[in-house]
Amino acid sequence: MSLSLVEVAGANFRTDEESDTLNTAFMGRLGMRKRYLPARLAISRSLAIAAPPELLSDELDPGKVIKGDTLFGTGTALSVWVALIAQRAAEPELDVRKLVALVGAHWRRGLGHLDKDWDQSGQDVAKFIKRLVEVAELPTAGGSLPNMGGTLSGATFSSGQIEVPIGEIGEDVSTKEKVLWSVNGKGGSPHSAIMGGSGSGKTVMAAAMLRAIRERAPVPLLAFDFKGDLADFTGTQGQTPLGEAFDAQVIEPPRTPIPLDVLKLTARDQYGIDEAALRFRESFSRLKGSRLGDRQRSAVHEAASRALMSEETCELQHIRERLFEVYQEHEMKEDGATASMEELCRFPLFQPKLSPAEFFQKSWIIKLPPNVPEDSRTIVVNLLLDALDQYLNSLVDAESSADGARGLRIICMVDEAHQILSTKLPSLSRLIRMSRSKGGAIMLVSQSPDDFSGEDDDFLDQMGLVGAFSTNAKPGSAARVLGKGVNLTTLQTGQAYIRRRGDLTARKIKAW
Repeated sequence: MSLSLVEVAGANFRTDEESDTLNTAFMGRLGMRKRYLPARLAISRSLAIAAPPELLSDELDPGKVIKGDTLFGTGTALSVWVALIAQRAAEPELDVRKLVALVGAHWRRGLGHLDKDWDQSGQDVAKFIKRLVEVAELPTAGGSLPNMGGTLSGATFSSGQIEVPIGEIGEDVSTKEKVLWSVNGKGGSPHSAIMGGSGSGKTVMAAAMLRAIRERAPVPLLAFDFKGDLADFTGTQGQTPLGEAFDAQVIEPPRTPIPLDVLKLTARDQYGIDEAALRFRESFSRLKGSRLGDRQRSAVHEAASRALMSEETCELQHIRERLFEVYQEHEMKEDGATASMEELCRFPLFQPKLSPAEFFQKSWIIKLPPNVPEDSRTIVVNLLLDALDQYLNSLVDAESSADGARGLRIICMVDEAHQILSTKLPSLSRLIRMSRSKGGAIMLVSQSPDDFSGEDDDFLDQMGLVGAFSTNAKPGSAARVLGKGVNLTTLQTGQAYIRRRGDLTARKIKAW
């Protein structure tokens, strides 16, 4: 066989455009968030058929590319996939070009059969899965669903609608009436974005709203503090310090490690390990000094897979050790990836004392002031948000009360969020798009609407409340967020424009 796993890991795999569209459809049908998941399912479905698939015609428009190490994983998983495809092909001289062609053909054929299975199952997910189990001749008896060390139900800390004033005063400048925001109301969004220049009072507004939520329900808080003063913040009226209001424990890594098993697996099977390794690689690739090429991406993924597979409780230093092993095995020279990993492990950022379920049911303020190295700040935020995303999505949907209000499980607040928005965190995007039904609420406090303009997802469209104090934002950015005619440079001290989901126009309020 004239190909290597390194070549396969770096190769580009695709099917045709029409099948790629069907691949996307299956993501929605099955609640999958990664393109490679229905692709794997389709290729497996095709491999169950003895006859060889018909190769793709050159006349077909090509679909989107998936890298080999993403489509198949690395290490043992990659080897098994290649062996299965080669065995079914009965091809003694299989090279990368032939493998790419076979994968595209299996992918197309498998999707066609999955689509038929879907229709025959009445488009019912449970019946569809049963159908696939029968095709694969697997036993129908199984164990319980995996979770993150807690219960699949999870604790809900609110019942009924929570309405809070917008800021310490929360008063319409023109009418003097109180302006309230329903955090968890029916049909709304619990997420918020508050913007303003330095000293404008954006943190005053955010802290006042957080205190008001806490007064109405004992919802835990996970806050990222990039200035270092959030726990003691009392606002303009000498209110209870924010940390005390939430009974929050203040953690300052690396001086004090975060007591969370942050790399805990949702499942210890190959799929669970592979997904966790991919998520770690995506978090690691956001570090400033570790722009990953194809071989580096493959190496980091393989190192994470090995560490997660072999360690009962996996920590960053275990991935570092495996990364150097992988580099030696593949005769790769140490580079920015190994240097970044070495720097991350210089001090312990996490200690696996608490499971995600235990950790996220308490309140924490994570201090990450400027003296903390940038890579450490980035990986801490990335891994914590990723763990929160995995934990929330392991739970059943939060219950709704009689008035349609969704129960809250946690509030995640990022102060000075512009410091991380530029890294385009995938976990933050997922939390904003998907955590509402699970009881999550995200609050981003940043300097300007311009901070959100570079995001792959338009976060601000997902917000239930957007507020902006005086700032020199570009007119286009301000108009996109708050509507035409809003001039943020003319606001007086303590004033802000706010817009709630469903509002036709922005309102000028006295926030503090």
